[in-house]
Amino acid sequence: MNNNSKITYSWYFFLILVGLSSCARKPASQAKSYYLGNSSIKGNQIINDSELEALIPQKPNRRLLGLPFFPYVGLYRFGELFYNREEKQRKVIEITQKYQNESRLNENSPRKLEKIQRRYAKKLEKAQTRVDEGNFWMRVLGEAPVYFVASEVALNAEKMQKYLYNNGFFEAAVSYKPDTTFNRIRVSYFVAEKRPTMIRGIEYQVRNNMADSIINSNNKNPALQTKKRYDGDSFEEERIRIETLLRNQGYLGFSRQNISYLINDTITNASTDSFFKSVDVKVRVDMPGTIKNGERYKINSVHFEVLPPSGSTADSLYARKDTVNFRGIRYTFSDKRFATRILDSKIQVRPGAIYSQQKERDTQQQLSLTDQFRFVNYTYTLDSTGHGINSYFKVIPLEKYQVSTDIGLNVIQLQGAPGPFANLSYKIRNVFNGLENFEANLRGGIELVPGFLGNSSIYRSEEIGLNTSLTFPRLLTPANMLQKQTASFNPRTQVGLGYNYVNRPEYTRTNVKVAMTYSWQPTNKTLFNLSLVDLNILNTQNIRSDFQALLDELREQGNNLYNSFQRSFVSDINFNFTYNTNALIGPQKNAHYFRVALESGGTSLNILPKQENLIKNVFGDGLQFYKYLRWNADYRRYWPTGRRSAFVARVNTGAVYSYGDSKVPPYEKYFFAGGSNSLRGWLPRRLGPGSSPPRKTIDSLTIESPGEFLLEGNLEWRGFLAKFFGDINYALFIDVGNVWNLSSTATEKQKFEADKFLKEIAIGTGFGIRYDLSFFILRFDFGIKVYDPALQRFVLDELEFKRLFNRRQSNFLNVNLGVGYPF
Repeated sequence: MNNNSKITYSWYFFLILVGLSSCARKPASQAKSYYLGNSSIKGNQIINDSELEALIPQKPNRRLLGLPFFPYVGLYRFGELFYNREEKQRKVIEITQKYQNESRLNENSPRKLEKIQRRYAKKLEKAQTRVDEGNFWMRVLGEAPVYFVASEVALNAEKMQKYLYNNGFFEAAVSYKPDTTFNRIRVSYFVAEKRPTMIRGIEYQVRNNMADSIINSNNKNPALQTKKRYDGDSFEEERIRIETLLRNQGYLGFSRQNISYLINDTITNASTDSFFKSVDVKVRVDMPGTIKNGERYKINSVHFEVLPPSGSTADSLYARKDTVNFRGIRYTFSDKRFATRILDSKIQVRPGAIYSQQKERDTQQQLSLTDQFRFVNYTYTLDSTGHGINSYFKVIPLEKYQVSTDIGLNVIQLQGAPGPFANLSYKIRNVFNGLENFEANLRGGIELVPGFLGNSSIYRSEEIGLNTSLTFPRLLTPANMLQKQTASFNPRTQVGLGYNYVNRPEYTRTNVKVAMTYSWQPTNKTLFNLSLVDLNILNTQNIRSDFQALLDELREQGNNLYNSFQRSFVSDINFNFTYNTNALIGPQKNAHYFRVALESGGTSLNILPKQENLIKNVFGDGLQFYKYLRWNADYRRYWPTGRRSAFVARVNTGAVYSYGDSKVPPYEKYFFAGGSNSLRGWLPRRLGPGSSPPRKTIDSLTIESPGEFLLEGNLEWRGFLAKFFGDINYALFIDVGNVWNLSSTATEKQKFEADKFLKEIAIGTGFGIRYDLSFFILRFDFGIKVYDPALQRFVLDELEFKRLFNRRQSNFLNVNLGVGYPF
């Protein structure tokens, strides 16, 4: 088929879609109906449009480039031409009958019955989806037509008015007006907010002296506050706050349903009535009938039982149970034994203590995070007094031995082609009966990469790595220091040993790594990591002569890439703190992310000067030692602007300072700018330092540009574009920043100077497409340069559409491929 025929058929299909979308039949019940057009909201001044738009569930059908036809409706209509709903319904009945017949034949075999149930559940779900949503054309490619329904529009106006009332606009009114254009009806909603309502005073009436004392002593940050606008959500948040507070102080049966509000809206104030309306709020807290005499519940006893693993034989189910009492808690082990001392550090529900719902949940979380148990169940009974609680924790252990495999492709920007990799992981749980985990990971991969020397050939790079780790569910410290203080912080100590081998045409390289890391998490928003031992021995061999010549040339130009290929001993102590309020689950909220990393390299060499000679005796002469200080701070801010849109800002900065004989840090400790998580108009690690031009190899290809000081910022607007299996989102972004050198040997263009660094801030912009499958986000960001400090500064006008993707141009459309969001 020639190109003209393809174009002709494409036009025919396009015209069919136009005809189906605009002239297709309507159901008899909607023969006189109109398609729903866009909605607009007018008149609101305080409440945002996005808040009111979220109350309108009906969305008009999508159009193409704003033209007055609906191609997705056309695809849906096309699918209807060969869709038979009755046939699909018969298929559902047929599957159901087959399932019932097979179930009857295997009712005495629970395992077979479970397999049959899983198999038919999947089939039935798919068949029912075809009944409810249609065939592939209808549910995936197409879009069902959306019609104007007057009753739904009236309901939307009513919901808006209730929403306004709930947000303090008691006098608000909402009306609407439909406007017919061709076969569509647009709807305009008119909002009159009028006076907002302010809370003048708040009074708590608590029918229990102890509960009253608890509430008053924990009232520093209530959800309800005076001099704030009346907000219905704040009333519900205050209910939740009081409920949580009292449940954590022994009031087991207390519920937010026991909290009521009395609103006095008859207050008048001549000086302010024209601006806002005032109300007084009484918060009434009653004790439920289940709490006798308002007394608090106490923990009478705690029982912890390890049940047999899933799939255990009948013999193990009836095997003798081993019972141990430790610090007032009774432990029962049916099959596997765990150290009671370690379990005890995870259990925060203690005999004799006041009941706390938070401690109950924290105990479940702490036990789950050990990666030892399939599930952790908590139940309780009341003793004869009615105020004593008998607590029961029951757990089922995970399999002691676990093997997992993983295969895939490495896709790296600037790489010639994707390369396959494979992972093999082996895990042993509860190694020494103290909830320890041992894990070994073997990874092998092949990458097809361009050579360092800049020619157009693609080479094969092979990598093999083996990493082992032993994780303890506590901090391993002398004399068990900090054990009690960190018991509820999910403490961990990880001891790791790793080996990595890389074979490239230019060289072969090995890395042996030994590390010991402490981690603890005081809250669900904060995380601390401290590595007192982090040792790396790097060795590069078989360096090809032409590659060595390149390293020597770069060294003369001031590039320290050659350091990465010296036999090196790198030791450091590092500390990381992370604060993250961005919830992974649930609706987007205003959130902060802050991470700071501090690192001291070669500290052990300062403390133990003779250690350097010992290392040389063990590993031989010719080792390069490093002494340096490094810090990095990363702050991000998230502002949701709608249900599927957000504005995100980020500032990332850091510096590295070298001292000692080497005068330079390890190459891996430098900072780099450019790439998919940095300034996306530049190739990865190719920006800077300062205003120095990019270094080039033969064939005019640039090489990496390390720096000792980093300053970069990003602004990004994220929104929803379309849905195809997953969500297709878009982004518009602006990136700014650069790297500089701080050492005295740096050239004038590379060095950071306070009076000129602003002129050396690079600026890039662009757009992105993100395919979100909830469990996986594939990201394409297209960046261009606006201001390049290494060239003629403003370079946006140098972008040539004929050579848009030519990387040899001073400005081009840089395609960044990534997984997940850039920040």
